[in-house]
Amino acid sequence: MSLNKLNIQSVCSYFHIASTLFLFCTIPFFYTMFTQYGLILFFTSFVLDYIASKRWQQGFKLDKPRIISLFLLLQIVLLFVFSFFEQDTRYLSTFYEYRSILLAFGIVGLLGVSDKFKIRPFAYLSILSVLICIYCTIELLPEYYDKLTNINLKLKEIRLARAFNISSHMMINTFLSVGMILFAKVISISKSKLEKAFCIIMIIVYYALIILSDGRIGMMNASIILFCIVLRFAAVKLKYLVPTLIGMLSILCLGICFLLSDSPIKKDITVLKKNNPREYIWKDGIELIKESPIIAKGASTNALRVKEKLLNDEELKKIEIFLIKRLNEDKVYAMHTHNQLMQSWQEYGLIGVFAIVALFVSIFLYAKSSLSMFILFSMISIQLMTDVIDGSVGNLGFSMYIYLMFILFSSKQVGKEKISSPNEALSAPSNA
Repeated sequence: MSLNKLNIQSVCSYFHIASTLFLFCTIPFFYTMFTQYGLILFFTSFVLDYIASKRWQQGFKLDKPRIISLFLLLQIVLLFVFSFFEQDTRYLSTFYEYRSILLAFGIVGLLGVSDKFKIRPFAYLSILSVLICIYCTIELLPEYYDKLTNINLKLKEIRLARAFNISSHMMINTFLSVGMILFAKVISISKSKLEKAFCIIMIIVYYALIILSDGRIGMMNASIILFCIVLRFAAVKLKYLVPTLIGMLSILCLGICFLLSDSPIKKDITVLKKNNPREYIWKDGIELIKESPIIAKGASTNALRVKEKLLNDEELKKIEIFLIKRLNEDKVYAMHTHNQLMQSWQEYGLIGVFAIVALFVSIFLYAKSSLSMFILFSMISIQLMTDVIDGSVGNLGFSMYIYLMFILFSSKQVGKEKISSPNEALSAPSNA
């Protein structure tokens, strides 16, 4: 009897691990039926695992993961409360659909995460997703690609094939950044020099792919992560810290000199500053906040306000053709201001600002005991400050990364010994 009970628990546990890994691998891609099946499998397996392992018997302790989950649920509570005050509700059902993933992951986090997860499968399976992305990108390149001789034009075609056919809102870059953190974690727990060398190579490869993708935010995230990873491992022995700092500062100085010279990168940045749509979108967003800074009008009403404001911005029309096209097609996912703090303020007023800041702070409180966690938190924060979590893809990625934080850095994942300082974060023993 006990053997059957054990087998049922094991099957449910492995089923949940497998479904979580599958869902993790779908993050870089557009929301498709595979993503839908992945979500169904994930939540079904979670319920089965929760029941089979009888985790409710462990009691309810309001620990940091559950606090973060409560603030995830607060986003749904605000949507529900403000739905009674909407002046125009035509998009309300869409927003409920978009943000339902936050509700689901909030409940999962509140019930408690399984302690059976390991780190290596996430790191190594990320390679599979990246290879699929590369293959799909190559397959979707235009026929005239081989005839192009200018390297910048070639890179532009690669970026277009990736952006419009593989993933939206630089999800692949965010995924690559998370992959870098995962491989850094594997390096810290591995006793094999060969595995460590392989992980170092993968970090470099992922960073190179982000450079090729030419995503501004992704590049910023990846550079911060790479800097922290190198600095962390150089600091294991203090004698390597000073030369590492000198080397990295030298590279930084060379980069600044290159930017100040008459280089192609400098010209690209000049064009970017002149034709940056976010500058105009944020300006319009600030004006909308000024109209109702304390008590806002809800998500659906605000979407129409944003749409009207952006469509009437003559400067934006000149440089952001695709956004204007999506707005004219009445695509609700385009009706935002590319900044989650600003978006929450517009939708819910000051209480919306509190809700999103509280979510950031709660993640930070959980992250401060681990350098890897802190890097991951910083990356998510930068992403949200330049985009929003609306849309099925954005919500899934954001929620899944928070869930990944729960998995990777719960106390049971690091040798059942709680990490208490950044210096222990990447070097604590683990059977992961």
